[in-house]
Amino acid sequence: MIASFVVAMLSSMLIVTGSLYSYRNMIQRRVEDVDIEDNKDIIDMMDDPYDLYEQERTEEVTDIKQMIKEEKARQKGNVIKNTAQNASAWVSVYRLIPYAFLVLGFIALQNNHTLTVLPYLVGLAAGIPVGYRIAKKLFI
Repeated sequence: MIASFVVAMLSSMLIVTGSLYSYRNMIQRRVEDVDIEDNKDIIDMMDDPYDLYEQERTEEVTDIKQMIKEEKARQKGNVIKNTAQNASAWVSVYRLIPYAFLVLGFIALQNNHTLTVLPYLVGLAAGIPVGYRIAKKLFI
């Protein structure tokens, strides 16, 4: 009974921690690849409280709407590219090993006739917040 709880809790804790770690690495890599431009002037013009740039603002709104449409069309065409970029976080070693531990732990408990379902499910549920707190302390 305790073995079911411990195996499930460790599994879900490791899965959450590994997932957050791999996503953090993926985001850091993407942030390093992006050039950040200074758009302060555009924001100041859009936030003009006295409407001094009203005509220019309406032109900018139509330009922004057109840019959004173009970006959406471009994103639809890049589904495979986006999936490939995110695959590194999906198929990370930090996620695969904990999932293997989950499956092998379940099979080992079942083969040894020590699996009890209720403590196993409680352990799975308890491991999620524990894994999140560990990940938050370590690298978020």
